[in-house]
Amino acid sequence: MRNKIISILFCLILTAGVAAHFFTVDRYYSENEKRTLKQLPSVSLETIRSGKFGDEIEAYLADQFPGRDGWVTVKTVAERLSGKKESGGVYFADNGYLIEIHTAFSGRQTVANIEAVKRLQDSLAEQGITLRVMLVPTAGEILSEKLPSYAPNADQQEIVKYAKKQGLNVVDVTDALNAHKGEYIFYKTDHHWTSLGAYYAYAAWMEAKGETPDPITAWTREQLCDNFRGTTWAKVNYPFAPFDVIDAYYKTEHHKVDYNSGNYVTDTIYERKFLNGTDQYATFFNSNQATTVVFGEGEGKLLILKDSYANCFAQFCIDDYAETHMIDLRFFSGSVQKYAKENGITEVLVLYNIPNFISDTGITRCS
Repeated sequence: MRNKIISILFCLILTAGVAAHFFTVDRYYSENEKRTLKQLPSVSLETIRSGKFGDEIEAYLADQFPGRDGWVTVKTVAERLSGKKESGGVYFADNGYLIEIHTAFSGRQTVANIEAVKRLQDSLAEQGITLRVMLVPTAGEILSEKLPSYAPNADQQEIVKYAKKQGLNVVDVTDALNAHKGEYIFYKTDHHWTSLGAYYAYAAWMEAKGETPDPITAWTREQLCDNFRGTTWAKVNYPFAPFDVIDAYYKTEHHKVDYNSGNYVTDTIYERKFLNGTDQYATFFNSNQATTVVFGEGEGKLLILKDSYANCFAQFCIDDYAETHMIDLRFFSGSVQKYAKENGITEVLVLYNIPNFISDTGITRCS
């Protein structure tokens, strides 16, 4: 009888939600989840026959369900009360960590991306430009002891080993991160590493180049905010999750920064307007842009091909070079080789977290 009542209540809530949907305006973007929401799909005989329309309308209704964020919270709390250790693609790990679930990677995309970077590495070498690759393990790899017992978890080190075997000039930062895994090197509610974690990788990169990194005390540390909840939190909307702290590190607070070839020029890498919004990590380098150029007082010109892990990494290297260029291949449609030649690039770093490196189809265009 109890199960029957619960089933009836669920059906009533679902029916009410669908009915209410017709009286609400569809949302394009979820601030909490930091992603574009599914819009009403077009219908045709072909999409109905293939079943594609059914899948798309289901995704549309799920994304546009009235009060979606609140229902995600209710679902997460109910699952936690029932003893579940994961929800919405996130593990509830020890010490308040919310860690993204990665159980498998695409072998085909792995091969394609590594082959593309190898071609680029070889082509740039002919021009006297050294390319290095930094594939960063995420919290699921470095903090795996915090995951629930027997939780499925892909071995990210296999990707690093394969990349080395294929001849990529890999800067392996795994040991550096493991050596400091007891420190605050990953956010608890976001998939990114913290600025501290990025510093340890920067130091390993410098050492791989035969250079001695400055101690972290050479940079001024500034707390940007202490109320950050990021991407993994947004997937579960868990009200009892901790808040994270975002720190900036700089030797020189102000630099000329040019986004997208003069589209926006400013005097700092920190866009503090984001600190009052829901995407506070975007404070670093104005979120993700197709091209970014930072002018420093060092020598040479560094090009970073990157995902958002590079956004807090770059704060440590911009004073080492006359110019630091960053390209996000998800938004850049030009030729990397042509860009390097036209801008006098002297060194290249490919910097991605491992799951992003595997999934970014734009990498295949880099060569």
